[in-house]
Amino acid sequence: MVVKLDLKDKKILYELDKNSRANLKEISKKVRVSKEVVFHRINRLVNENVIVKFLTVPATYRLGLTGYKVYLRLANTSKKDLKKIIGHLQKEKSVYHTSVCKGRWDLIFGIWAKSNQDFFTVYNIMLDKFSKYIQEKELSITVENIQFNRRWFYNDNLTPEEFTFGENEEKIKINKEDKKILDLITLNSRMKLVDISEKINLSPKVVAYRIKEMEKKKIIRGYKIFLNPQTIKFNTYKSFVHFKNINEERKKEFINYCKNLPNIINMVTTFASWDMEMMFETQKDEEYYKIMDDIKEEFNDIIKFYESVLMISEPTHKYLVNAI
Repeated sequence: MVVKLDLKDKKILYELDKNSRANLKEISKKVRVSKEVVFHRINRLVNENVIVKFLTVPATYRLGLTGYKVYLRLANTSKKDLKKIIGHLQKEKSVYHTSVCKGRWDLIFGIWAKSNQDFFTVYNIMLDKFSKYIQEKELSITVENIQFNRRWFYNDNLTPEEFTFGENEEKIKINKEDKKILDLITLNSRMKLVDISEKINLSPKVVAYRIKEMEKKKIIRGYKIFLNPQTIKFNTYKSFVHFKNINEERKKEFINYCKNLPNIINMVTTFASWDMEMMFETQKDEEYYKIMDDIKEEFNDIIKFYESVLMISEPTHKYLVNAI
């Protein structure tokens, strides 16, 4: 079912993608509608599966975890076989992301791990079970992941909000109470203070204080929504960019150019056979390829080539796992 959005819906989604923990009063003031209207529209967007989750962005790397991603081209795999593989990955606590794709890869999944050994423990179990379906595989280690708020909702000229995962910052330890709070709000950033307090036996005031402290310490980087773009006739594309003759200055120019594109939602610097991953949401294939053609034209001196996948579904998506 395709969901039609009016301007008020788009503005609400825009505000939630900048700060999904914003209260109704804050959103209503910016959108210029009543709190009741905001409340009912958010509920409708959730019920219609436009909004899948309200996410908290934690500084996962500061908490001692590294992101590993595995890319699989599958062979002789039925829908039932694929479902078995995804089901297995969803049971693994350290798996934070799975994507079913068309194009260069058929399945992508990500694992948060404290060490190479932890990663390969999970990875090897998967291989033991499903290696007969794997035709080709690739591994990447995330160097830096920059998330952007969506600016294609209704205004593409606003300065983008940026979220990272603390990849280049010092490690930090958090106490049990903060960890419990973080575990809850990473699954639902809009969870009420009173509901959090009931689950962890702390007063709402203490919970509010601890969340603010984690924000100040940049343990919490921000709050976003996990959108199902297909419900509003948008597709998600991932590009894998291979660089040539690259230097830091030109790379910064590339990042600054791309982050101002309204349809981009993240940029990931990787250690893999490619150098950069980017994700876009557009209504048509032609729009995506036009964006990539413009990027190639602007940076033909450093782009060797790129590959693409169309992301069909994301059965798993979470920014933190119970691995810390």
